[in-house]
Amino acid sequence: MLRPKVLLAYHFFHPDGVVSARLFSDLALGLHRRGWSVTVLTSNRTWGRPSVRLSRREHWNDVAIERIHRPDWAQERPVQRLLNSAWLLAGWLAVAPRLGRFDAAVVGSDPAFAPVLLHPLRRLWPDTALAHWCFDMYPEAIAADGTHGVVRSLLPAARGLMAGAYRSCDAIVDLGPKMRERLQKYPSAAHRETLVPWALAEPAEAPRAPDPKTRARMFGDAQLALLYSGTLGRAHDFENILHLARLSRARFGQRFQFAFATRGSRSEELRRSLGPADGNVRILPFEDEVDLARHLEAADVHLLSLREEWSGLVVPSKFFGSLALGRPVLYSGPADSDVARWIEELGVGWRLDPANTAPLLDALSEFATSANAQAAMQRRARDAYFTHFSKDSMIDRWDHLLRVLMARRRRMPAVGRESAEAR
Repeated sequence: MLRPKVLLAYHFFHPDGVVSARLFSDLALGLHRRGWSVTVLTSNRTWGRPSVRLSRREHWNDVAIERIHRPDWAQERPVQRLLNSAWLLAGWLAVAPRLGRFDAAVVGSDPAFAPVLLHPLRRLWPDTALAHWCFDMYPEAIAADGTHGVVRSLLPAARGLMAGAYRSCDAIVDLGPKMRERLQKYPSAAHRETLVPWALAEPAEAPRAPDPKTRARMFGDAQLALLYSGTLGRAHDFENILHLARLSRARFGQRFQFAFATRGSRSEELRRSLGPADGNVRILPFEDEVDLARHLEAADVHLLSLREEWSGLVVPSKFFGSLALGRPVLYSGPADSDVARWIEELGVGWRLDPANTAPLLDALSEFATSANAQAAMQRRARDAYFTHFSKDSMIDRWDHLLRVLMARRRRMPAVGRESAEAR
């Protein structure tokens, strides 16, 4: 029996270690194991080392990879990021016709405005089920970033392009209810579904106690260890966490230790914000994946953040990794965001309200002094992850969704296909 064919299109892919590339790599392997023939369109650059060029074609664990060359333009510069997008999308569109016909295609949201590719793909492959997996919403992310000048002037036209792209979809896949609210402002007949980014590491055993040496190296003799580990970029806040650390020091002295092991555009800003009095705040090296689990397990609580204007535009993937390790989360972010909702619904942590920190410090103090409370919270976090967010369950749902969309597209009469193509 012939395998159905699926195309995945995303800026970064294996062997890149950045989180989103790892997720698309997991999805490719998972769909292959579930009976799909998988082809990937990506770029020849990596996120972490953009000067490195990867081979144009590769077969990796039976996944066919087609890489498009793009110039070494900087992703952190808005104009160059948009040029990267235009270059890469044009390259993908040029390659797509020779790849043959696909039963389904999934387009991510990197490079920026990647879903725009779906409109010409609909014309090229009218029978193909097209899905968009939205990690970041554009151009809304550009507006949230506070961009000015030429880029901002293009936002109305960009929204029009994205509206056409969403109308070309058979499914729009979001990362949570708040993101879906934002996406539903774009009219589309597409099926809507929430499929979240899973943890890169899913330990088989119950939550483990910290390694004593790693704990001492990272946090000294702290009674409560709180860790922010990962990207600290434009969408993230550290000011509220730093404010909480200072209030904690005034109330508890050095009992609570806050540590940041970050990379990203705001990491240096964080370092500049620290003063001699911030003795309970530590800056740690960013850990590679070899030692990451031990590094994360050294903390009692994981710190997450999202700035108000980014609610629904992105979802911090660290949330899922923290739960998989059995660590509760302390979240600095808007109350209507997806992470805030899950924390309240699942009972897996706390939300930092800068205007009302006293109850939070009381709760953290109680948590720090109760081994039973810590063990119960760890079990609840881990159970919540494997009940709602695990990799196997998410890829099973991707497999099911794509097969349903494929069957629906095949049953669509020719006039329906022509109508969809004209959208």
